[in-house]
Amino acid sequence: MLPIRLYSNILLTTCLAISIISCSLVPQTNTPKLNSSTAASLAPIATIDMTPLYNKISTNGGQYFAEIYDKSIIVTDLLSQTNITLQASDTQSAVLSKSGTLLASSSGTEPIDLWTLPNTTPTQLSGSYGPITNMLFSDDENIFLAIDLSKKIYIWDLTNYELVSLYDFSLWPSQNRRISSVFLSPDNSTLGVMSTDDTPVIKLCSLADPSDCRTVDWPESTRPFYTVEFSPNWSHLVFISGASAQVFDLTTNSTGPLLTHEDSISNWKFLQDGDILAIYTAGTINQHYTAILKLWDTSTGENTQTFMRSTYTSATTINPIGSHIATSSDTGYIHIWDITTGAQKAVYSNPNNAIYYSLQYSPDGKLLASVDAEGSITLWDTTTHQALFTNSLTNSIPTSIDFSLDGAWLTTLTDRDQLTLWKPSDTLE
Repeated sequence: MLPIRLYSNILLTTCLAISIISCSLVPQTNTPKLNSSTAASLAPIATIDMTPLYNKISTNGGQYFAEIYDKSIIVTDLLSQTNITLQASDTQSAVLSKSGTLLASSSGTEPIDLWTLPNTTPTQLSGSYGPITNMLFSDDENIFLAIDLSKKIYIWDLTNYELVSLYDFSLWPSQNRRISSVFLSPDNSTLGVMSTDDTPVIKLCSLADPSDCRTVDWPESTRPFYTVEFSPNWSHLVFISGASAQVFDLTTNSTGPLLTHEDSISNWKFLQDGDILAIYTAGTINQHYTAILKLWDTSTGENTQTFMRSTYTSATTINPIGSHIATSSDTGYIHIWDITTGAQKAVYSNPNNAIYYSLQYSPDGKLLASVDAEGSITLWDTTTHQALFTNSLTNSIPTSIDFSLDGAWLTTLTDRDQLTLWKPSDTLE
C-alpha cells in the first residue's frame, strides 16, 4: 500500500535461527489452485516460528523469506518447508523482488550478488560503486538499482545484467542531505528520488535520458510529513502529512486539491485507475466518532464516498479491480459495498459474533478471506456471498491473513509471529 521504500527491506546484521514446526499434515508440493471449488478442502500444511519477525526479508504473497548470517543467507521455501543456504560473506543488507524469486545482497567490500531462487549460484553485478546503502527491483523485475554512500544510483538491465545508467546525486539537494527513498514507475520510464531532510523534495528523472530531470517541491504544511504516494500511472502523487493529503498533478507539474480530514491519516491507497484515493482515518458520522474510509477524486478534490469501519480493528480491504470494498463491524459482520454507488451489496454474518481482525481479497477478487477474534478462518465466494470454508488452529489465534501472489495458497500470522501455510487438498482435481 505504501510506495516502494528502499529502507523497508534493510536487515539488522544480527539474526536468530529459524525454528520450523511442522503440523500433523505432510507438506504437499502438487496441489490445485485455491478457488471456489477447492476452498472447502483448505488445510494447514505447516507452521513456522518467524521470531524475530523484523529480522526476516519477505514479500507479501511470496514463496520465500530469508535471514542474514555472518557468512551466509538462509532462505526458507514456504511451499516445500526446506532451507536454502546462499554463501555470502560480510553481507550488510539484502532485498527481495516483488515476486520473491530474485534476491540481491550487498557487503561493504564485495560486488552485489543476485540470486534467482532456488538457484544457489549468484550473478555479480559489475560497476565501480562504493558501499551500498539501498537497493530496489522494478515491479516487472527487469531493472535493478542500487545507491552507494556517495549518493550515486546505478541501474542494471536484468535481461542481460549490464549496467545501463548512472545518476549522480552527490550534490542534490545539497551535499549533506541524504536520499531517503527511491521510486520506479510501473512502466520503468521514470526514476523518482526523494530527500526528506529539512524540507521534503523529489526529483523525477527519465530512465531513457538521465539529464532529463525535474523537481517537485513539498507544499508547506503545519503537520509532520509522512511520505508520498504515486498513482498507478504516475499521473499524480500525494504528500501525506498528519490529517491531510496534498495532491500534486505530475502531468502539469502543479499543485492539486488538498484533502483534509478530522483526524490523522492511518493508511492510504490509490485505486486501480489512479483517479480515486482511499484514505483510512477517523471522523464523525451521525454524531458518532468512528473509524472511516474516505474516497477522494484526486482531480476535483471531491469526497465521493465515506464508509464506516470497525472502531477496534483495521479489517477493511478493497478488491483488486477497485469495484467493491469489504469493511468489518464491531458486532461481528462483514459489509460489502459498491464503491461507485456507495450501496451495500451484502452482509456476511459471523456465527461466533466475533469481530474480524483481518480481511483480504484473492488476487482475482473471487474469494474473500477473513480471520476473526476467535481464530476462525473463513473463505467467502464474492459472487454468491456464501461461506465456502471455516476452520481454526489449535491453541493459536491468527491476526492477519494473506493470499499468495498467484492465489494458489494463503498464510496466516499470529501476534506471536507464527506463520501458517494453508493449501487445498491434493485429492481434488
